[in-house]
Amino acid sequence: MTRAAGVVIGCNEGPRLPRCLRSVLARFDPVVYVDSASTDGSVDTARALGAVVVALDLSIPFTCGRARNVGAARVLELAPDVAYIQFVDADSEVVATWLGDALAALSQSPAAGAIHGRVRERGGGGPLYDRLYELEFDPRSEADDVFGGMAMLRVTAFVAVGRYRETMQAFEDHELSFRMRRAGWQIRRLDTDMVVHEAGMTRGREWWAREWRAGHGRAQLMAMHAGAGAAEWRRAHVSIWFWGALVPVLTALTALRWGWSALWLALAYVGLLYRIFRRLRRRGFGAGDAALYAAGRVAGKFPQLHGALCFWRERRGAG
Repeated sequence: MTRAAGVVIGCNEGPRLPRCLRSVLARFDPVVYVDSASTDGSVDTARALGAVVVALDLSIPFTCGRARNVGAARVLELAPDVAYIQFVDADSEVVATWLGDALAALSQSPAAGAIHGRVRERGGGGPLYDRLYELEFDPRSEADDVFGGMAMLRVTAFVAVGRYRETMQAFEDHELSFRMRRAGWQIRRLDTDMVVHEAGMTRGREWWAREWRAGHGRAQLMAMHAGAGAAEWRRAHVSIWFWGALVPVLTALTALRWGWSALWLALAYVGLLYRIFRRLRRRGFGAGDAALYAAGRVAGKFPQLHGALCFWRERRGAG
């Protein structure tokens, strides 16, 4: 029988952790939980439930990529014959049907290096943030050939391309997707539920921090692979600077010279919002969801710019 293991990463997830681990332990073997200095008893909870626990050494800066690599290394020590590893965040619960769906797809597609599915939002943070989060992971809104932090990876592909880049502070999953595709592996997205996630976002500053990480990650991706054919990241990075910096600066300068005439420049954001809205409507989104997603993408340019600025400042300082 094909063997699939589970790696769960988390820190102070409270009641979400046992729910996550039970869903993983029921379907995967072995299951490794990588803890990042939790103070809420998470380590004891995980051990009591039957997971193998690894305490991450936080004398080295934390990244999700490093936590996942540590978990995968422990899995392969315990079970060298494991064919697949399911990576799960501790704030999520694996859907009962996912393992069968993913194994069937991987067995039918030997060239597939990774399989991922839909992420549903449990709710509890607030209707606005919960829906934004779920729309972000809707298969119709993003490219099919990029997986997120939760996916099932073929071990041979994962090891062959060098695992996660541990220096990535965000978008380590997109970076790994890129290297897998460049090495000839396919990324498959299934139109089936994979996990139920619980973001728990209730405040604007939490949303800002998430978008900040996206900007930082995109800048790092662009810097890392600028000459390797990653045109989509260059476009995304240029878009952040154009909408987050250039248009506001031009609008402000125009306002100083011609006053209210600057409003015509500001209307460019309306055009951007409408283009995103129209694209999602063509892909089958309802009007309300398309408008909410478009508004989130447009507003997100500003925290993303902040994240990109921070990355380039860090890079210059390190140089």
